[in-house]
Amino acid sequence: MDAASLHLLARRLRAVAFAATGNTGSRRFAPSDYAVIEDVAVHPGSSIREITDRTAIVQSLVSRIVARYRDEGLLVTAPDPADGRRVLVSVDPATMVEVFRTRGRAPIETALTAEMPRLSSEQRHRIVELLDELAGLVGAAGPESETDSSRR
Repeated sequence: MDAASLHLLARRLRAVAFAATGNTGSRRFAPSDYAVIEDVAVHPGSSIREITDRTAIVQSLVSRIVARYRDEGLLVTAPDPADGRRVLVSVDPATMVEVFRTRGRAPIETALTAEMPRLSSEQRHRIVELLDELAGLVGAAGPESETDSSRR
């Protein structure tokens, strides 16, 4: 696999992840919004610059997303005690439950079907197995992935 193929694969997998999590429940998120919220959840207390660097979303958009979701109570901002000019961003605890514990448990087979309708049931099952294996190899498996395979 070359870098271009990896980027295409990552884009397809992101679409599946977004279909499985991003547009369910009472609150719907655009992919860039979800990427920022997800990044802040994994890296609480991050500056706008750090979020921008990790998500590769332009700083002006990250700032707008943070401001919008701060105003809605989903994100929390605080001045950086080490540098009062910087703002540190964290996810509100209730948002963590809604976005990651609730939505994060959605099975991906339905999303795989929606994003890749030509796949057979066996192929979808194999993709889930391969993704589980890959997540374990690269250290991206969630805390419950080893004990809760029934959610797939």
